[in-house]
Amino acid sequence: MDKLVGFIRTSSYLIFLAALIWAYASLAGQVSYKFDGDGTAVEIVDKNTFFFASVIIFLVANVICVSFIKVLKKIKSSEDGVGIRNRALKLDVITWIKGFAGILNIMFTTIVFFLGFMNMNELKLDALSIYIYIGPVLLIFWFFYLVKILSVRRS
Repeated sequence: MDKLVGFIRTSSYLIFLAALIWAYASLAGQVSYKFDGDGTAVEIVDKNTFFFASVIIFLVANVICVSFIKVLKKIKSSEDGVGIRNRALKLDVITWIKGFAGILNIMFTTIVFFLGFMNMNELKLDALSIYIYIGPVLLIFWFFYLVKILSVRRS
């Protein structure tokens, strides 16, 4: 599981970067990021501001997750420890945080794609709007997985 989560997290970095470069290249000078019920742009920002804000949000979220992982790795643990001092639980929580970072990256990627598509007037978004639910569904699944991890009895 750890290898799969690590692969997803690493590939999510590259996919986000590709999505951001694509969105930046295809956007006009102004980016609409808030829309009303009719799809009319309510809030507009410069595309450079959009690019750098996206990068900063992405980096802050990933630095926070990496910081949590480093803190957890420093905790001394043993096979018969209690709570987070149990080695198996600690490794499972580290894997969960790595997966959480990957899911956040997937959410950021879908948001960037969605904003890129929303700012292209010639595309129909009816078929693409289902993809905005990928992030929340994955988050719900991942939090249920955390509950499963924490509820397992460890010796």
